[in-house]
Amino acid sequence: MGRLLIKVVPSPCHLCATAQVLLCIFCVVTGESTGSAAWGVLFKTMGRFQLTGNTGSTLREVNGGRLCVNGFGKSPPFYHFEGHISLQRCSAITHQQPHSLGFRWGRKGFDYGVYTSYARAIGGNQSAQVDLGLLYSAPGNFTCTIFVANDPSGQPFPFTKSNLSEGYKPMIKDGPAHSVCFQRWTMTEFFRPFVSELWFCYMPTTGEASCQENAQSFYMQGKIFVVVFVFFLAVLGWIMADMAEFETPLVWFTQFLLNMEFGLLSCGFLLEWWPDTEGVSFYLLAYIIDVAATWLAFIPYRVMESINENSPFNTAYLLLMAFSPCFLMEFMSYWSHFILLVGHQPLLVGFVSFITWYLAHRYLQYLMEKREEEDEDIQRTKSQKSLDQGSYMSVPTDEPAECCKADQAWLRCGDRLPRSCV
Repeated sequence: MGRLLIKVVPSPCHLCATAQVLLCIFCVVTGESTGSAAWGVLFKTMGRFQLTGNTGSTLREVNGGRLCVNGFGKSPPFYHFEGHISLQRCSAITHQQPHSLGFRWGRKGFDYGVYTSYARAIGGNQSAQVDLGLLYSAPGNFTCTIFVANDPSGQPFPFTKSNLSEGYKPMIKDGPAHSVCFQRWTMTEFFRPFVSELWFCYMPTTGEASCQENAQSFYMQGKIFVVVFVFFLAVLGWIMADMAEFETPLVWFTQFLLNMEFGLLSCGFLLEWWPDTEGVSFYLLAYIIDVAATWLAFIPYRVMESINENSPFNTAYLLLMAFSPCFLMEFMSYWSHFILLVGHQPLLVGFVSFITWYLAHRYLQYLMEKREEEDEDIQRTKSQKSLDQGSYMSVPTDEPAECCKADQAWLRCGDRLPRSCV
């Protein structure tokens, strides 16, 4: 049950590249004799391919997402097949395709504890080589995805069969891109309780410069979009400046989204800098940061609201804060610690923070209403007393005349009479 691990070093020499492919095939034959498709360690380079983004072969740097994309976040056309396929076999089959743009290997189901031990910043072995046998300890099939270019007619180049790919039935899926540069997740993964799959994407070693140019172009387009978007929000805020029925629910909606957003940011920050990422202190501190950051984010709105309730800035600022999680989630879908982030339930932290804020807000509102009712009762009581006293002093009486008409036999007018009778 021995394992033969050979690290392949890329070289521009065609002869050396051929020798690397032969060595890779030899590794496949000898390695898969162990009976497990997950064997060996993770290498940064395999033949003429390297991990996307030019990242190192550590789980601290690998994103692990199922999408292998170009600089604009789009995937090229690809062939995919499933079976007893090792990373080395997938790489060897990809090398046999004359127009391959890269490949992806992985599956659903991996050992999260092993992953955490490799990916944790403090107290982990993130600098050690990743043992794929430990990472994928449970038996199961793997999926090999091979990205290919389009021919002059715009159709993907056909799949080239060989002895290594015999027995597999590759299925094709079209795509608009022409290169593989980075690795990312879909935004729907944020709303799952944990990540259940792990993938490794490889790109050509010669495509790094082109990928960086595409990424810079994508960032520039994103900046232009943000500027136009902010201008649009300013116009929308000016139109809806005096609509209280629109602004009131917008405040609640923005509060909820900001709590979700700062839940992501607080957990991501602590994953980088906090030593105990599994203890109660991690979640307590993430909760405190979430609450404090959301409160600080609302300060500009509260200040402007106290100055001018109908200012266009109020609505525009709320709209900007409400849309900000979209930009953050897009950015964090490329983050290398994405799996750890989702595993620490950041949206749950944000939801608890929002519920806390809601209960506190309702309690303070109840106290204010009770205080106003007590003040109204006090004012009502004072007003009633004042009214009673005024009524008593101003009501006339016929008591002196009646008194003076009393029978002289037993009472004489002026003797011990009240002052009103004198």
